[in-house]
Amino acid sequence: MKKTLLLLVLAASSVFAAIPAEETITHVSTPFQLGVDEAHYLFPEEYGVHGLRLNCYFVDNRYMYGIDLGFWNASEDAGGLQLALYRAETYHFGGIQIAGWSSGTKNVGGFQFATVTTDAEDVAGMQLTGLLGKARGVNGFQIGGLSALSQSVENNARMNGLQAGLYEARAENLGGIQLGGIFSEAELDANGIQLALLFAQARDLRGIQLGGLTARSKRTQGIQLGGLMAKSELEGNGLLQGSLILAEAGEMNSGLQLAGIAANVIGEADGVQLGIASTMAGSLNGLQGSLLWNYVFEHARGVQASVLYNHAQSVHGVQIGLINHCSRLEGVQIGLLNTVQEARFSSCPLLRVDF
Repeated sequence: MKKTLLLLVLAASSVFAAIPAEETITHVSTPFQLGVDEAHYLFPEEYGVHGLRLNCYFVDNRYMYGIDLGFWNASEDAGGLQLALYRAETYHFGGIQIAGWSSGTKNVGGFQFATVTTDAEDVAGMQLTGLLGKARGVNGFQIGGLSALSQSVENNARMNGLQAGLYEARAENLGGIQLGGIFSEAELDANGIQLALLFAQARDLRGIQLGGLTARSKRTQGIQLGGLMAKSELEGNGLLQGSLILAEAGEMNSGLQLAGIAANVIGEADGVQLGIASTMAGSLNGLQGSLLWNYVFEHARGVQASVLYNHAQSVHGVQIGLINHCSRLEGVQIGLLNTVQEARFSSCPLLRVDF
C-alpha cells in the first residue's frame, strides 16, 4: 500500500513539473509578500498579492492590491495604498500612490505623489509633484512644484481640470484652469482660464487669459489681459483686450480694446478701441479714441476722437480732434483744421460737413 501511494505522489510531481511555471501559478495570489531584492523574496513575481507587501530594496509582482510598503515597488496592476521610499512603478493604479523620489504609472485613478518626478499617461484624480509632474491626459488636478506638463507625441493630450506649476504649466489642450508662475501655455486649444505671472500663451483661446507681462494667442474669444502686451494674432471675436503698453488683434469683432500706449487692429475693428497714446486699425466700424492720434488705413465708419490727430482713407461718420484728415468724407469733421483730400476745398477750419 505504501509503495502504491509513493508511486502516485511521484507521478503527480512529474506532471506538475512538466507544466510551465507561469501556467501553474497564473491565478495564484498570496495575502503576504516579503522581498529583499530581485532574487530574494517569499513568492515569485508571477504571484499576485492581496493584502500586505513589504520589501527592503525591490520587489515586483503581477498585481498588488492592498498595502504596499518598501523602497522600490513595482507591479503590473496595483490598487490601495502604495508607499515607496524611492520609486513606485505600475502599469495601472487605483488608490493612493506616494513615492519619495519618483513614480511612473501608465494609468492613475486616484492620487499620485512624488517628491521629484511623476510620470503617467492618463490621470483621473490628482497628480501632485514636488518638482516635475508629467502626464498625457489629465481629468482632475495636476500640480507641480516647478512644472506641470500635459503632452503627447500625437499632440492630442487633454488637460481637463486644474493645472498649476510654480515655473510653468503647459498643456496641448486645456479645458479648465491653468496657473503658471512664469509660463502658462496651451499649445493648441484653451477653453477656460489661463493665468501666468509673466507669460500666458495659447493658439485658440475661448475664455480668459491673464499674463503679468504678456497674454498672447492666435484666435481669442473672451477676455485677454496682459501687463505689457495683449495680442490676438488672427482674430478677436468679442473680446475685452487690455494692456499697459500694447493691445493688438488681427481682427476684432464687436469687442473692447484698451491700451495704456497703443491699441492696434491689423484688419477690421468692429467695436471700441481706446488708447492713451494712439490707436490704429485697417478699417473701423465703431469707436476709436485716444489722447494723441487715431489712424485708420482704409474705411472708418463711426467715430474717431482724439486730442491731436485723426486719419482715415474714407470717413462715414464723425472725426473729432485738433487736426482731422481723410481722403473722402461722408459725415462731420470737428477740429481746428479739417482736411478732405478729394474735396473741392480741401481745408476747412472748425466744422466741416460733407454728404
